Amino acid sequence: MNVVVPCCGTTLTLPELRFEATVGFARFEVSAMNWSRSAWELCDEELAAAGDILGHPVTQIHTQY
Repeated sequence: MNVVVPCCGTTLTLPELRFEATVGFARFEVSAMNWSRSAWELCDEELAAAGDILGHPVTQIHTQY
C-alpha cells in the first residue's frame, strides 16, 4: 500500500521508511500528562476502544521530555 508521508509529500510504502530512533508519524496526538494510574501502558482493549472512538487504529508511544 502506498502512502504520501506528511513530512515531505513523498509517496512510498510504509516498509520503505527508515528511522534513526523509535518514532511515529501522526496527524494529531492524544496525550495525558501527570496522570495517576498504576500501570503506564494501556491494555489491548483500551487501545481498541480508543481506536473505535477515533475511527482508526491507534498506537501507543511513550515519550519522555
